[in-house]
Amino acid sequence: MLLAGKRASAAATSSRRQQAPTRLAAPRASTPAPRGLTTTAAAPASAPTAPAAEPLVFSSTSTAAQASAASAAAAAAAITTHNAGGEVAVWSSVRPLCRLPASLDDPEALRAAARQLPGYEGWRGPQAEVLTASDGLPVDFASAERCLLALLQTPALDARLARFDATAGDAAAELRRAVEAATARAYGPQGDDGSPQAAACHTFLQRLLYRINRLNHFWYDDLSRYENERSPYCAALQDAAEGPWQRWEAAREGGVSGEAFKSMGVEELSEAVRSRAAVDVDPPASEVTLFLRDRLSLEGYRHLLAVGSLDGLVEASRQSRVCAGAPNPVSVMVFRVLMEEYGSGKLARKHSTFYASMMGQLDLDTRLEAYFDLLPWQWLAGANHNFLLTERRRHYLRYLGGLTFFEVNGPSVYRTYCAAARRLGLPPSAWGYWELHVREDERHGRQMVEEVAVPLMERYGPSAAWEVLWGYDQEVAMGRRAGEALVADILAAEAGAGAQ
Repeated sequence: MLLAGKRASAAATSSRRQQAPTRLAAPRASTPAPRGLTTTAAAPASAPTAPAAEPLVFSSTSTAAQASAASAAAAAAAITTHNAGGEVAVWSSVRPLCRLPASLDDPEALRAAARQLPGYEGWRGPQAEVLTASDGLPVDFASAERCLLALLQTPALDARLARFDATAGDAAAELRRAVEAATARAYGPQGDDGSPQAAACHTFLQRLLYRINRLNHFWYDDLSRYENERSPYCAALQDAAEGPWQRWEAAREGGVSGEAFKSMGVEELSEAVRSRAAVDVDPPASEVTLFLRDRLSLEGYRHLLAVGSLDGLVEASRQSRVCAGAPNPVSVMVFRVLMEEYGSGKLARKHSTFYASMMGQLDLDTRLEAYFDLLPWQWLAGANHNFLLTERRRHYLRYLGGLTFFEVNGPSVYRTYCAAARRLGLPPSAWGYWELHVREDERHGRQMVEEVAVPLMERYGPSAAWEVLWGYDQEVAMGRRAGEALVADILAAEAGAGAQ
């Protein structure tokens, strides 16, 4: 399923949701990441041109499917449950990245790939962009992230805070100061102004939320990592960032508020989901889609895989949280979809194994969360949004509305990725994951509409059925934003490489 993976092409969805066409532009070398995308740019010089390939037939018995399955079997044999936890950026790094570094272990390479954000190390822009807190002093986001990491790993954190432990108390105070300043800026009237300062605040808050949310998963690492998973302090910290963020998402320009759907009847809501799905299963090609299909370079393709790996290597884990409870036809169908994502109990067939195989073919690091720093905040927002919806039973309908969109839209997205990989001359083992999803998600999309979304609306009636459509449209909007951010990063990296 790869919930985040479809975000890179969510802009390909129906033009009925777009105020104006998305356009692509090559970013100026002096700007960290472009706000807008226009069609005036030439194709990146690094994008190779290849002869037209034969039409790809998506079949479990195709040569491509067999090659990717063999590669996944080899990847499964190499997968180990060992995970030291501290090996990867999510537990150690306070340096967001804007482009794929030459090495994750070379400090010089990481510095060269760093995202230019005020409040983080290496900021070279005007000092006026550095956020100040209510005390008038600048906010150091890198230092605040170090405080968060230290607190998450502090034994008996709440007990230490209760007895006014100096070390824990000082770290909590610095973190609270940064969160208060960042939420006021990011979710205030100018939160969408596209400035480096706003980007820094969004980045800090989404990284914070992800680091807390990820404790809901088991990572086969040191058990002491989970000591604070139910910490009241961590819960309060999460609420302080999550509440303002969710209100802002609903109210911002381009966001989706559920208010617009509350007056619709069940029949009208059901027809709305069906009509959306009929378009989203094979939407008109957007500028983002055309870029990915026709102009994406090999390094851009590697960048795409690295960003998608945060979810792709642990695929469907969040979905498993919504399958518990009273037996009913909807939960059974959701479990059937989940079961296929998990390879029907066989590691070699689990979709995340195919993803690991695909990354290995392109010499990418397959450690879980290795590329955490590379994710733009818009992508992390999608991951955190899904954590919120799957952890709260009250949001059950909204989550399954969003999942319906992902399963419906998936085949068109993955065909785009397959076309890009084939144009680049990559072997089937380097894109077999997408091929697998085309075949399965075509069926999943139909099942989610007719056996999950519509029955849920009929079961809950007009008082709550609108939440399914809200979830559907909200995921479309957040996915489009994340996809545009990813393409902007790839364009910026290619423009920078061309200027060197």
